[in-house]
Order: sequence, then structure tokens, then C-alpha cells
Amino acid sequence: MASLFVCMKPAFWASRRRQARQNADLKVLDGLSLYENRPPTPASTKPTPCATTNDISTVSSSNTVFESEEASTHRALVIASKRQYALLELHPSPKFENDTEVMVRNHAVGLNPIDWKSVDYNFCLPAFPWVTGREMAGVVEKVGSRVTEFKKGDRVWTSTYYRDVRAGCFQELVMVPQHTVSPIPNNMTFEAAACLGVAGLTAAMTLWKWLNVLMPSACLGMPQQSLFDRDQEYLLVWGGSTVTGQFAIQIAVRCGLKVIAVTSEKTKGLAEALGAEVVTRDSKAVNEIVGEILAIAGDRITKAIDLVGDKNTVNSLMAVSKSRQVDFAPLAMMGKHSVMENVTVHTVEMKRFVLDEKSSVYSKELNRMIQDGLIRLPEIQILVGGLSVIEEGLELLKRGDMNGRKLVVSMAEK
Repeated sequence: MASLFVCMKPAFWASRRRQARQNADLKVLDGLSLYENRPPTPASTKPTPCATTNDISTVSSSNTVFESEEASTHRALVIASKRQYALLELHPSPKFENDTEVMVRNHAVGLNPIDWKSVDYNFCLPAFPWVTGREMAGVVEKVGSRVTEFKKGDRVWTSTYYRDVRAGCFQELVMVPQHTVSPIPNNMTFEAAACLGVAGLTAAMTLWKWLNVLMPSACLGMPQQSLFDRDQEYLLVWGGSTVTGQFAIQIAVRCGLKVIAVTSEKTKGLAEALGAEVVTRDSKAVNEIVGEILAIAGDRITKAIDLVGDKNTVNSLMAVSKSRQVDFAPLAMMGKHSVMENVTVHTVEMKRFVLDEKSSVYSKELNRMIQDGLIRLPEIQILVGGLSVIEEGLELLKRGDMNGRKLVVSMAEK
């Protein structure tokens, strides 16, 4: 199980939040007035620039029968305007749009860099007001009439897509398609499960869907010669102590790959404990780091994941094989760089998990591995206080230096 420690809300943050609200003059508490001039539907609103542009297809049916009528309002933290949050007491609650959807009552929400970056830099916000947040864990509140795998009261986790405001996780009730919902593994807390929807699922899908690594369950019963030459192949994870990096290391090792992780000296032990050979980056020139990587793997790095950023993608590419086919996933984005002919750069789009029902195979395999004790969860840092402490959590995340910890907000009020 993941190790946990809890951060209570300090007086400093309380005073800072009060001052921010005074400066912004955000006095609206019912939330309904924010929608008076809102565009009719997200589908008719042109989104701000973002790496993803596809809409979620929804089907409305007057004949759909649901368990019961949902409440008309609930609490939500919304982006009221550019770079401005508002905590609303009477925000419109999500409504069913088809009979294969699941409404989940939020118990814990994971925080991720994309949550604050999308607000600070104004992208992935189709309209105002909008609800963000991309992963959560909770209890099934209601289900559509065609939902067969879940029922009211089930403990579940989910990963969501920003284009559907009903699926934003910074609210009490979240509406999602049933194929994106997964049962919480036995003996796991809501807070621990809230780290699976972004980091865990991104690592799993990057390896299994984009980098062409066979899932462990797919290898059962297969003759050894039909598998890739695992003793001769390496995965490079630059940023191995990040939460996504931790999942990637473990999944890759369980799939038979050797792993080299680049980390700081402070987090070296963490990556080593997960099964990676580690090269530290502290006070080293890039050529020295790459030299140490090549001393371990030679010309055998055929898979690579970069979790640092555009400027570091060149460093990752310097270390990969020059003679073998290479699959490379720059998860922290990549600009225009010269790429060798043997390298395939994969654009990882996590919206595919929501838009493609068949992608549920990845969450099911991830769940199985966790349930079987094959994956160790990251250390979880919990902020207690529900929606009212999310802004503070995002500020903490923005400052960085989490040292491999995952930041999760418990929806329990203090």
C-alpha cells in the first residue's frame, strides 16, 4: 500500500486565500448567475488551443430511464473567468445524457500539473465557467439503465476528459462513461486510488498502447521466441522519480524490460527500489549523463519516455539506439527537433481512454497488477478540507519539489 501523510491547512494559506478572494471580488456563492451568458453547450464553443481537439460524443434520449432524479445543484470549484477560481455552493449538478453513464460522488481527487497550467496559461478551457480536475475516486451515486458493471454504493476510480464539464473532478458529483470507471482494488483507500487516473493510467497506456510493450496478461502461454528479446532491450525513463515515472518503471519491469531511470541524487533510492538502474543528474553536464546511460545499455535502448520537458527531449534522443527501431514518448511535450530515421515519436493522447471504449482494457490490466501486488503506489500526501483546499494544493504543486510524492485532496471537510 502507499505510505501516507496528511497536511492540514496552515494559517498562511487561509489568509492568502481570503486576500485573493477580496482582490478578485468574488462574492457569488450560488453560482447560477455565472451561467446567464454562458454559451449553450460545450460542443458549440470553440475551445482554446490545446493538444486535443476531439469532442466527446454524447447521446441524449428522452426514453432513457435512470435510477432516480439527481439533485439540481451541488458544490463545485469552477474557473469563473481567465485565471480566476470561484467556490460555488449551488453549482448546477451534472445531468445524465445517455444511459451508459455513471454518476460518482467524489471522495478524493488527485492533483496534477495540467490542472494549474491550464488555468495559468488559459488552455483546455472550452468556456467559462468551467470545472477542471482529471482524476478522482469515490462511490457510485447513480447509474444509467444500460450500466451493467456498477451499482450504487460501489467504490470506484476514474480518469476524465476536459471537454466534458460534467466530468470535471473539482466538484462533488462527477458524470462519466461506464467504460472509464474501475473498481477500487481491495484494501485501497479513496486517497490512494485517486492517483491512478492520470499517472498510473498514463504510464500504462504509454507503454502498452504507444510504445508497443506487451501487457503481462498477453504474454501468458506465448512461446519465448515470439516475444521481443527482453534481455537485450532497455527502457529509458528520464524523470524516473515523478509519479508517472514510478508507475512506468514498475510496469516495464513487470513486462520484462530492463529500465534505466534518470533522477536526482535525492530520489535515486526510490527509483532503484522500483527496479531501475539509476543515473543521477545532479551537477553533471548532459554529455556526462548520456555517457553513463550508454555505459549501462550500450545501443540497446529501444523504448524511451521523457517526463522533463521539450528542452530535455534532445537529451533523451542522444541516449537511444542508433541501429534498432526506437519508440519514444515525450510526455512533457516536444517541439520541433531533428529525429533519427529509426526513431518513432509517439504523441500520447490520454483522451483516447475516454473516446475509445476498448481502452478500458488498460485500466483493467492496471487494476489487476495492483490487486496482485505487482505495483507499489507512490507516497501520497493528503490535503484535508475538500474543494476549499484545492487552490492551495495547486499552489503547492506549482512550487515543485514533491520528491516523488503524489498530492491528493480528501473531500472530507475539516
